[in-house]
Amino acid sequence: MFSWIVEKKAEIISIENWLFTIKEDTKELSMWQSIAHDWACMTLCEIWVDFYKFFAMEETLKRTNFWTKKVWDSFNVEKSVRYGDRMDWHFVTGHIDTTWEVYKIDKKEDNSKVVYIKFPCEFKNLLVEKWSIAVNWVSLTLVEVWDDFFSISLIPYTLDITNLWELVIWSIVNLEFDILWKYVNKRW
Repeated sequence: MFSWIVEKKAEIISIENWLFTIKEDTKELSMWQSIAHDWACMTLCEIWVDFYKFFAMEETLKRTNFWTKKVWDSFNVEKSVRYGDRMDWHFVTGHIDTTWEVYKIDKKEDNSKVVYIKFPCEFKNLLVEKWSIAVNWVSLTLVEVWDDFFSISLIPYTLDITNLWELVIWSIVNLEFDILWKYVNKRW
C-alpha cells in the first residue's frame, strides 16, 4: 500500500534489456521491496550503494509511460507505507488505468500551470470535477472535465518536487482514477 504522496524525484541513469537503473541512496531499501515509479509499483531486483534496478516487463511497458522514458529522465517515487504510518492520501491502488497525452499547458502569472490531458472516452464516467486523479503518481484534483480531456492545476511546490515540471505537449502520462468513484460506477 502507498500513501500517494511523492517522496522525491529519482533519475534514470540507465535503461538496458528492460532493466531500469535508478540513482538513489539505498540505505533503507531491501531486495524485492516495492517502490512506486510514476504510480507503477515496481519490485527491486538489484541494489547497490547509490543505485537500484527494477525490471519493466512487456505488460508494464504496454500500460505505462515507461516506454517514453530516456536516460536522465526522472520518476516520481514513493516507498510503500509501513504499519503505523500516517495516511494522507486519496483512494487509489497503484495500478495504472491508462496512459494518455498532454494536450495543452497554460503557465500562469503566479508560476502555477494548468495542464490539459486527453483521455479515452470510455473513462469519462470516472472523471468528476473537483474529484481526485493520480497523474504520474501525483495526487491531484480535477479542475474541469470535457468530453475527451480534463484539466489539472499544478502549484509551484508540486512543480518543484515532482517530475510534472518536465511535461510538454504530447508528453505521455500515467493515469489512475479514484477507486471509490470506480466502485460507484461499477456495473454488476
